[in-house]
Amino acid sequence: MMNILNMMFTTLIVLISIAFFTLMERKIISYSQNRKGPNKTNMMGIIQPISDALKLMNKEINLNYKSNFLMFFISPMFNILCSLAMWFSFPSVYTFKFMKMSILFIMTTMSVNIIIIMTMSWSSNSNYSMLGMMRSIAQMISYEINFMFIILTCMNMSEQTNLEMTQKMMKWSPLSLFMPTLMIMWMIIILAETNRTPFDFSEGESEIISGFNIEFSGKSFMFLFLAEYSSILLMSLLTSSLFSTIMMKTTWFIMFYMTICFVFIWTRTTLPRFRYDKLMKMNWHKILPMTMYLLMISFLTKVFYTKN
Repeated sequence: MMNILNMMFTTLIVLISIAFFTLMERKIISYSQNRKGPNKTNMMGIIQPISDALKLMNKEINLNYKSNFLMFFISPMFNILCSLAMWFSFPSVYTFKFMKMSILFIMTTMSVNIIIIMTMSWSSNSNYSMLGMMRSIAQMISYEINFMFIILTCMNMSEQTNLEMTQKMMKWSPLSLFMPTLMIMWMIIILAETNRTPFDFSEGESEIISGFNIEFSGKSFMFLFLAEYSSILLMSLLTSSLFSTIMMKTTWFIMFYMTICFVFIWTRTTLPRFRYDKLMKMNWHKILPMTMYLLMISFLTKVFYTKN
């Protein structure tokens, strides 16, 4: 019973965070463009996310001719369930059951998300949806390799398979010198993993008209929207857990987490969309060799210190 209450409480907190994160994003983007953001609904637009959610819930769900109704209807629900499931792996004071291999759980759940995107595109029966799906799948699979290499490097440094690795990170080791380089590559990877600007090729409005989610509306689009922003907040929290080794205090940890969330919005405000071939070339020719090299060096350094 306590585990169920914990899951319900975590889900509620995540959904509220997503709602007000969208408000913060719209405010930052508007002020960066020298204009006002949402400011009509209540005081300074505070309840704008609630009104947007009610609007989406009341909109009609459109169905394509010859679309697979069952898969078209339930695939967005599986998408949001996968995104919310990864939140239960993070240790907190409200967690009643600790997950010993939370890092492995996150990696496997992210892999399932690729199958869900394929299902949504296939069930939509749309050419634009299939184009967006092929872009998204190629991008996510290629960057998940680097994603896992960097996580393996951090796991090797901390000798942990769960998200308490921050508490046991070896600060004295030469491996800690790799952290700035890993951090830069990690930020590029999570931007590509979450399909955010400048790597939002699966949702390129000027090229493929919103990509794999073009045929979804109403509640279905709301589930996709929640899943996307849930993954942004999740990656920010995962980044804080992996790279905030010098910030053991809760206050500094929260500030670091908010900074990563701000970077997601800042890149969307500042940078134009990258070219797709350049993105894949950067992954396979630059980031992948570097992550493999750092992983190999971390293992060799670990073996050397163990023998001595």
